[in-house]
Amino acid sequence: MARSGYLPDVSSVFGSWRDTYKKAMSSGNWDLAALSLHNMNGALDVDYQLPISNEIWEEKKESCIVWKCNNCTTTETKIINKGKEDEYKKEVQVPTCSKYEDIRTYDEQCSLELQILSGQKTRHMWVCPKCTESSSVEKTEKEMQKYPSPHYRGCIYEQPAKPKLGLMQRRGTYPAQMEAWCTNYSMELEHQLANYRLEYVAEHGHDMEDSGFKDDGD
Repeated sequence: MARSGYLPDVSSVFGSWRDTYKKAMSSGNWDLAALSLHNMNGALDVDYQLPISNEIWEEKKESCIVWKCNNCTTTETKIINKGKEDEYKKEVQVPTCSKYEDIRTYDEQCSLELQILSGQKTRHMWVCPKCTESSSVEKTEKEMQKYPSPHYRGCIYEQPAKPKLGLMQRRGTYPAQMEAWCTNYSMELEHQLANYRLEYVAEHGHDMEDSGFKDDGD
């Protein structure tokens, strides 16, 4: 939702640092490339700036393992006959899926009958965040869930540590690590700028001044 009178035009500042970043990348000046990216990030409105965190980056990787609840469902919209003339949408009930980091696990004392049948005194249980009902970990279906592509994480991991020796800064793994970090950072920033740009247009009724930025739809 647009915030009237709040979003400034950041195109010139962002675009200027983007040009500096590209020149730094072509010359292998990693310090200047990193500085440029940080300034591009700082040019964005605070609500669009990327947090720098290894933990958040890993949490938002391309796929995750989810556990399916045996006690509750969630409504999903499915596309039936996709790509055909009679394509339509249908709402269906599917087992609620939860990420491992969102659930709580515990060990439960088995009943005497269950101990005889299973040969175990305790069983591992987990609690669904949605319905708060418990299910046996052993009897829970798990699956790998991929995020839609392209997948943007809305964050960036911490900058690779700079070697103390100047020679190692130009050789070894450091240049490759910095190139990967800069590329990921840049892609995430361009995506954030595209989101910012959409809200700016909704608020002001026109695009920001042309800074050379082109999103996938241009």
